[in-house]
Amino acid sequence: MDKNITMEFPAKKLEALSHFLKKKDTTIEAEMGYALARLYEKTVPPTVREFLEDTGSDGDSPQNF
Repeated sequence: MDKNITMEFPAKKLEALSHFLKKKDTTIEAEMGYALARLYEKTVPPTVREFLEDTGSDGDSPQNF
């Protein structure tokens, strides 16, 4: 099951961030996805990640909170 993450962030800062990420051919969503994947790898123990992959419990499917 997918979930969504909703966050508040100052509009002007979001606009500036989006502008400069666009110059790098990326998006806020792409960068947040990358950061969330790194946080998952850093936080969830390897044995749990392996279990989720082996059981097919949303191992590689995108998750939104």
